[in-house]
Amino acid sequence: MDALTGTVLTICVSLALLLIANRKGFLTGTGIAASFLSAVIIGYCGGFWWFLAYMLFPVMAFVATFAKIKKKKAMGLQEGRSGERSHMNIIGVGLIPTVIAIVFLIDDGDSAFYLTAAFLSAVSVSVADTTSSEIGVFDRNVWMITTLKRTEPGINGGISRLGIISSALASLAFSIIAWAVVFHELDLRLLIVWVCGMFGNLMDSVVGAVLENKGKISKYGNNIVTSLSGAVLGFLVCFLIG
Repeated sequence: MDALTGTVLTICVSLALLLIANRKGFLTGTGIAASFLSAVIIGYCGGFWWFLAYMLFPVMAFVATFAKIKKKKAMGLQEGRSGERSHMNIIGVGLIPTVIAIVFLIDDGDSAFYLTAAFLSAVSVSVADTTSSEIGVFDRNVWMITTLKRTEPGINGGISRLGIISSALASLAFSIIAWAVVFHELDLRLLIVWVCGMFGNLMDSVVGAVLENKGKISKYGNNIVTSLSGAVLGFLVCFLIG
Protein backbone atom coordinates (compact mmCIF):
# COMPACT_ATOMS: atom_id res chain seq x y z
CA MET A 1 0.00 0.00 0.00
CA ASP A 2 1.49 3.37 -1.01
CA ALA A 3 1.74 6.28 1.43
CA LEU A 4 -0.99 8.37 -0.22
CA THR A 5 -3.54 5.55 -0.20
CA GLY A 6 -2.68 4.72 3.40
CA THR A 7 -3.06 8.34 4.50
CA VAL A 8 -6.42 8.71 2.74
CA LEU A 9 -7.68 5.48 4.34
CA THR A 10 -6.40 6.65 7.72
CA ILE A 11 -8.33 9.90 7.46
CA CYS A 12 -11.52 8.20 6.27
CA VAL A 13 -11.49 5.49 8.94
CA SER A 14 -10.60 8.05 11.63
CA LEU A 15 -13.51 10.28 10.68
CA ALA A 16 -15.90 7.32 10.63
CA LEU A 17 -14.79 6.08 14.06
CA LEU A 18 -14.84 9.56 15.56
CA LEU A 19 -18.34 10.15 14.23
CA ILE A 20 -19.46 7.03 16.07
CA ALA A 21 -17.57 8.12 19.19
CA ASN A 22 -19.23 11.53 19.05
CA ARG A 23 -22.73 10.08 18.71
CA LYS A 24 -22.15 7.63 21.55
CA GLY A 25 -20.62 10.27 23.79
CA PHE A 26 -17.31 8.45 24.09
CA LEU A 27 -15.24 11.61 23.59
CA THR A 28 -15.53 15.30 24.35
CA GLY A 29 -15.08 17.83 21.54
CA THR A 30 -11.43 18.38 22.42
CA GLY A 31 -11.00 14.62 22.77
CA ILE A 32 -12.22 14.15 19.21
CA ALA A 33 -9.76 16.75 17.90
CA ALA A 34 -6.82 15.24 19.80
CA SER A 35 -7.75 11.71 18.68
CA PHE A 36 -7.98 12.73 15.03
CA LEU A 37 -4.62 14.51 15.14
CA SER A 38 -2.76 11.63 16.79
CA ALA A 39 -4.39 9.04 14.52
CA VAL A 40 -3.50 10.92 11.32
CA ILE A 41 0.10 11.50 12.45
CA ILE A 42 0.51 7.83 13.30
CA GLY A 43 -1.10 6.74 10.03
CA TYR A 44 1.06 9.09 7.97
CA CYS A 45 4.35 8.39 9.76
CA GLY A 46 4.00 4.71 10.57
CA GLY A 47 1.61 3.65 7.84
CA PHE A 48 -1.96 2.42 7.67
CA TRP A 49 -1.22 -0.81 9.54
CA TRP A 50 0.25 1.11 12.46
CA PHE A 51 -2.91 3.20 12.48
CA LEU A 52 -5.14 0.12 12.57
CA ALA A 53 -3.12 -1.35 15.45
CA TYR A 54 -3.40 1.94 17.31
CA MET A 55 -7.18 2.01 16.77
CA LEU A 56 -7.50 -1.30 18.59
CA PHE A 57 -6.85 0.60 21.82
CA PRO A 58 -9.85 2.96 21.77
CA VAL A 59 -12.13 0.13 20.69
CA MET A 60 -10.99 -2.08 23.58
CA ALA A 61 -10.87 0.87 25.99
CA PHE A 62 -14.43 1.96 25.30
CA VAL A 63 -15.72 -1.60 25.70
CA ALA A 64 -14.07 -1.75 29.13
CA THR A 65 -15.11 1.81 30.02
CA PHE A 66 -18.79 1.41 29.28
CA ALA A 67 -19.10 -2.05 30.81
CA LYS A 68 -21.60 -1.59 33.65
CA ILE A 69 -21.20 2.19 33.38
CA LYS A 70 -24.30 2.80 35.50
CA LYS A 71 -22.78 0.84 38.36
CA LYS A 72 -19.51 2.78 38.02
CA LYS A 73 -21.41 6.07 38.14
CA ALA A 74 -23.23 4.91 41.26
CA MET A 75 -19.84 4.14 42.80
CA GLY A 76 -18.45 7.48 41.63
CA LEU A 77 -15.61 5.76 39.77
CA GLN A 78 -16.42 6.60 36.16
CA GLU A 79 -14.17 8.66 33.88
CA GLY A 80 -15.54 12.16 33.30
CA ARG A 81 -19.28 12.56 33.82
CA SER A 82 -20.37 9.45 31.98
CA GLY A 83 -17.18 7.66 30.93
CA GLU A 84 -16.19 10.11 28.18
CA ARG A 85 -12.53 10.95 27.46
CA SER A 86 -11.08 14.43 26.94
CA HIS A 87 -8.02 15.66 25.06
CA MET A 88 -5.95 15.16 28.22
CA ASN A 89 -6.79 11.46 28.25
CA ILE A 90 -5.80 11.22 24.59
CA ILE A 91 -2.51 13.03 25.19
CA GLY A 92 -1.76 10.76 28.14
CA VAL A 93 -2.08 7.56 26.13
CA GLY A 94 -1.31 8.84 22.62
CA LEU A 95 1.72 11.09 23.03
CA ILE A 96 4.39 8.38 23.21
CA PRO A 97 2.99 6.26 20.31
CA THR A 98 2.76 9.44 18.22
CA VAL A 99 6.35 10.45 18.99
CA ILE A 100 7.57 6.94 18.15
CA ALA A 101 5.72 7.13 14.82
CA ILE A 102 7.47 10.41 14.01
CA VAL A 103 10.86 8.88 14.88
CA PHE A 104 9.97 5.89 12.69
CA LEU A 105 9.35 8.23 9.75
CA ILE A 106 12.72 9.96 10.02
CA ASP A 107 14.68 6.78 10.86
CA ASP A 108 16.91 5.35 8.14
CA GLY A 109 15.21 1.97 8.47
CA ASP A 110 17.79 0.16 10.60
CA SER A 111 15.62 0.45 13.70
CA ALA A 112 12.26 -0.18 12.03
CA PHE A 113 11.53 -3.44 13.82
CA TYR A 114 12.62 -2.15 17.22
CA LEU A 115 10.58 1.04 16.86
CA THR A 116 7.54 -0.97 15.79
CA ALA A 117 7.89 -3.17 18.87
CA ALA A 118 8.26 -0.03 21.01
CA PHE A 119 5.13 1.46 19.44
CA LEU A 120 3.06 -1.67 20.05
CA SER A 121 4.42 -1.98 23.60
CA ALA A 122 3.43 1.61 24.40
CA VAL A 123 -0.12 1.00 23.21
CA SER A 124 -0.21 -2.34 25.05
CA VAL A 125 0.51 -0.48 28.30
CA SER A 126 -2.53 1.73 27.72
CA VAL A 127 -4.71 -1.28 26.92
CA ALA A 128 -3.61 -3.08 30.09
CA ASP A 129 -3.91 0.01 32.29
CA THR A 130 -7.34 1.06 31.04
CA THR A 131 -8.76 -2.46 31.30
CA SER A 132 -7.28 -2.94 34.75
CA SER A 133 -8.76 0.35 35.96
CA GLU A 134 -12.19 -0.01 34.35
CA ILE A 135 -12.79 -3.68 35.20
CA GLY A 136 -10.78 -3.89 38.40
CA VAL A 137 -13.10 -1.43 40.20
CA PHE A 138 -15.66 -4.21 40.53
CA ASP A 139 -13.31 -6.25 42.73
CA ARG A 140 -13.78 -5.31 46.37
CA ASN A 141 -10.52 -7.00 47.37
CA VAL A 142 -7.87 -4.39 46.58
CA TRP A 143 -4.29 -4.07 47.84
CA MET A 144 -1.89 -1.13 47.65
CA ILE A 145 0.95 -2.24 45.39
CA THR A 146 3.67 -0.65 47.53
CA THR A 147 2.54 -2.03 50.89
CA LEU A 148 0.25 -4.94 49.97
CA LYS A 149 -2.20 -3.63 52.56
CA ARG A 150 -5.93 -3.64 51.86
CA THR A 151 -7.31 -0.43 50.38
CA GLU A 152 -10.36 0.95 48.59
CA PRO A 153 -11.31 0.20 44.94
CA GLY A 154 -10.40 2.94 42.48
CA ILE A 155 -7.50 4.38 44.47
CA ASN A 156 -4.23 5.12 42.70
CA GLY A 157 -1.80 2.26 43.30
CA GLY A 158 -4.51 -0.26 44.09
CA ILE A 159 -4.31 -3.70 42.49
CA SER A 160 -6.78 -6.58 42.46
CA ARG A 161 -6.99 -10.08 41.04
CA LEU A 162 -9.80 -9.08 38.69
CA GLY A 163 -7.84 -6.07 37.48
CA ILE A 164 -4.66 -8.04 36.85
CA ILE A 165 -6.43 -10.93 35.11
CA SER A 166 -8.57 -8.68 32.91
CA SER A 167 -5.59 -6.51 31.94
CA ALA A 168 -3.50 -9.59 31.15
CA LEU A 169 -6.18 -11.02 28.87
CA ALA A 170 -6.85 -7.68 27.15
CA SER A 171 -3.18 -6.87 26.54
CA LEU A 172 -2.54 -10.40 25.27
CA ALA A 173 -5.46 -10.11 22.84
CA PHE A 174 -4.15 -6.73 21.71
CA SER A 175 -0.62 -8.09 21.26
CA ILE A 176 -1.79 -10.99 19.08
CA ILE A 177 -4.12 -8.93 16.90
CA ALA A 178 -1.85 -5.88 16.60
CA TRP A 179 1.21 -8.01 15.73
CA ALA A 180 -0.77 -9.79 13.03
CA VAL A 181 -2.06 -6.47 11.68
CA VAL A 182 1.36 -4.80 11.53
CA PHE A 183 3.60 -7.73 10.55
CA HIS A 184 0.96 -9.83 8.72
CA GLU A 185 2.08 -12.91 10.63
CA LEU A 186 2.26 -14.28 14.15
CA ASP A 187 5.55 -14.63 15.97
CA LEU A 188 6.44 -15.60 19.53
CA ARG A 189 8.09 -12.19 19.84
CA LEU A 190 4.58 -10.74 20.18
CA LEU A 191 4.81 -11.93 23.79
CA ILE A 192 7.33 -9.12 24.32
CA VAL A 193 4.56 -6.62 23.60
CA TRP A 194 2.32 -8.40 26.09
CA VAL A 195 4.97 -8.50 28.84
CA CYS A 196 5.82 -4.83 28.28
CA GLY A 197 2.14 -3.94 28.50
CA MET A 198 1.81 -5.68 31.85
CA PHE A 199 5.08 -4.16 33.06
CA GLY A 200 3.83 -0.67 32.23
CA ASN A 201 0.50 -1.40 33.89
CA LEU A 202 2.21 -2.36 37.15
CA MET A 203 4.49 0.66 36.84
CA ASP A 204 1.35 2.81 36.56
CA SER A 205 0.23 1.50 39.94
CA VAL A 206 3.65 2.12 41.50
CA VAL A 207 3.85 5.67 40.15
CA GLY A 208 0.26 6.23 41.22
CA ALA A 209 1.01 5.13 44.78
CA VAL A 210 4.36 6.91 45.13
CA LEU A 211 3.83 10.12 43.17
CA GLU A 212 0.23 10.60 42.02
CA ASN A 213 -1.34 10.17 45.44
CA LYS A 214 1.04 12.85 46.73
CA GLY A 215 0.11 15.27 43.97
CA LYS A 216 3.59 15.16 42.41
CA ILE A 217 2.30 13.93 39.07
CA SER A 218 -1.10 13.93 37.37
CA LYS A 219 -2.77 10.79 36.09
CA TYR A 220 -2.05 11.99 32.56
CA GLY A 221 1.62 12.42 33.41
CA ASN A 222 1.54 8.95 34.90
CA ASN A 223 0.09 7.60 31.65
CA ILE A 224 2.89 9.22 29.65
CA VAL A 225 5.68 7.99 31.95
CA THR A 226 4.43 4.40 32.07
CA SER A 227 3.69 4.29 28.34
CA LEU A 228 7.28 5.43 27.77
CA SER A 229 8.58 2.77 30.14
CA GLY A 230 6.80 0.05 28.19
CA ALA A 231 8.07 1.43 24.89
CA VAL A 232 11.68 1.62 26.08
CA LEU A 233 11.53 -1.90 27.48
CA GLY A 234 10.04 -3.23 24.25
CA PHE A 235 12.73 -1.52 22.17
CA LEU A 236 15.58 -2.77 24.35
CA VAL A 237 14.37 -6.36 24.60
CA CYS A 238 13.86 -6.63 20.83
CA PHE A 239 17.25 -5.01 20.24
CA LEU A 240 18.96 -7.49 22.55
CA ILE A 241 17.34 -10.62 21.13
CA GLY A 242 17.70 -9.38 17.53
